[in-house]
Amino acid sequence: MTITIDMLNANQRQAADWNEGPLLVLAGPGSGKTAVLTLRIANLITNSPNESFRILGLTFTVKAANEMQNRIRELTGEESRRIKLCTFHSFCTDLLRQHGSHLGLKPNFSVITDDKDRLALLGEMRDSGELEIDDPEDSLKKIDTMFTHGITADELPEHFDAGQEDMCRALQDVFKGYMARLVKENQLDFGSMLHYTRELLASKPRIARQVRTVYRYVCVDEFQDTNLAQYRVLRLVAPDSSSNLFVVADDDQIIFQWNGADPKRLEELKRDYDPQIIQLPENYRCPAEVVEIANRLIAHNPGRASSKLDGVSQNQVEGSVKLESFADFDDEIARLISEIEPIPKNHRETCLVIARSNKLLVQIQAAMHEEGLNAEIVSRHQDFASPLVQLMYFALKVANAPDSRSLLNKLCSAATLVNDITVSAEDVSAKAKVEDITPLRAFFAFAATSETLKPFAASGQELLCDSLDYPRFVEACFGLFDELNVTDCEEEVYPDYVDDKKNWLRIAHDIRRSHGKTVSLHIFLQEMDLSPKAKALSRDCVRLQTVHTAKGVEFDNVFVIGLAEEQFPTYFAIKKGEIAIREERRNCFVAITRSSQNLYLSYAQSYFGWSKRPSRFLNEMGLLDG
Repeated sequence: MTITIDMLNANQRQAADWNEGPLLVLAGPGSGKTAVLTLRIANLITNSPNESFRILGLTFTVKAANEMQNRIRELTGEESRRIKLCTFHSFCTDLLRQHGSHLGLKPNFSVITDDKDRLALLGEMRDSGELEIDDPEDSLKKIDTMFTHGITADELPEHFDAGQEDMCRALQDVFKGYMARLVKENQLDFGSMLHYTRELLASKPRIARQVRTVYRYVCVDEFQDTNLAQYRVLRLVAPDSSSNLFVVADDDQIIFQWNGADPKRLEELKRDYDPQIIQLPENYRCPAEVVEIANRLIAHNPGRASSKLDGVSQNQVEGSVKLESFADFDDEIARLISEIEPIPKNHRETCLVIARSNKLLVQIQAAMHEEGLNAEIVSRHQDFASPLVQLMYFALKVANAPDSRSLLNKLCSAATLVNDITVSAEDVSAKAKVEDITPLRAFFAFAATSETLKPFAASGQELLCDSLDYPRFVEACFGLFDELNVTDCEEEVYPDYVDDKKNWLRIAHDIRRSHGKTVSLHIFLQEMDLSPKAKALSRDCVRLQTVHTAKGVEFDNVFVIGLAEEQFPTYFAIKKGEIAIREERRNCFVAITRSSQNLYLSYAQSYFGWSKRPSRFLNEMGLLDG
């Protein structure tokens, strides 16, 4: 159903009708913020039919961006082309494709999505003597801290105390060396995208003015999740205190402090822009029983937005809140299973089990499988799992970046997994040098000696090496892989292949819709890298998620387990003190407000042999005394 402006409540409508100047929309769980944001953008488009400016909408997930784009397309039709809805990283990628040459980047840069590849890069630099690095893993953590806090090498001394000059200089050398190596190899990781975008906009005023002229209105969803690096990019895109900046946020849902999110960000926003504030306390998702305990819980967090209104349930469905305790975690799991078993199989997709840590979910999944329940731990996969799809993917990547040894290594590894015969990157490189051909041609020459890979190699030689017709190459690969994946007994040889293929086709469709059917290979690969590869789950599957992966979802039946001290809140949060406990409280607030009908809470007196007390959050919700 398409939501129209007439369907909004008074607060929502006031926000959707907003026009000029900065606005902060404080939107609680289930408050219809996505509808407000999309209708606000649609209004801007509808009310400026003869204008050429575009609207920039920044979200935190590709899924959210695509959903909003679809809604706006329904509302505005062809005019939706005036809207750029994307993640922060996708925006940075697009900008660096156009203007990265000022920083030494070529438009066809590769995107590194795996930390193992980043560690390997630092390891190579250490082994070659290029940098003095004792521990690449520790160095990478420090680099990521600089990324998330928007700290440049020149700004680093401000973050070291007197007497730590040598440590500071050492980290400066590592950071500068790492960044230089990325540019030299024409690669970027997620942190460097933000770093170089900030550098580009700050050092090239002409480009910054062009961006501001094109994007006269900027909308940001889930602003509370921004880290300082993202905020600094935003400040360069919309620098004036009177900028048309429309921000949707909820300070009660700041749960990504490990990734640089901070309650201070909303205070910075207020200081820098002095925005008008509209609150959306109405909750259309959660029943009154859930909203009531959520209000009680979050009220224990000091420092929330001033005059923050309590949530008010608008859900007319009668809900339930149940709390149970058990002697140990095994009993807790057994009871959880007995709660879910009566639910018909084709309705178990309505069930979400939330735990604070993955450790609990692993044990729950194993127990459910033993009892014959289908259950999956949902995570945000950034890479493909099937060797078949990896083989095709890395062939495309090597076609795009012919000189990348790391990509050639991955291509050869995927070929070895498919063929069960070792394909050596060293042999491929040697053949390429001796015969003066590209490494990809040399790879396909090796692959052609295998009966299994021979059709794949033939397609690669013709469609990648000879003509760079990558869409036809992909089509040919899937035709071959479909045959390789099924045995004479109709069993799947590669368990992840079907899901990976579905993801590929879905993401490819979205990319072509955004960038056109003739999108170039390097843009296609960059956007593919930025898109998470979520596994498709069946209707009889119970979803198991941590709080962080469950943010933004809603289910009829939500089961929050492990509500014991040192589990939720975690041991580390308790040790760190009040600031960390506040974030744990927000985690709990997010967890319980995923429920649109029934909420089941549980805790045990013992986990993994250690005695535990009930979580303080149960007292704060008013569900336990003392």
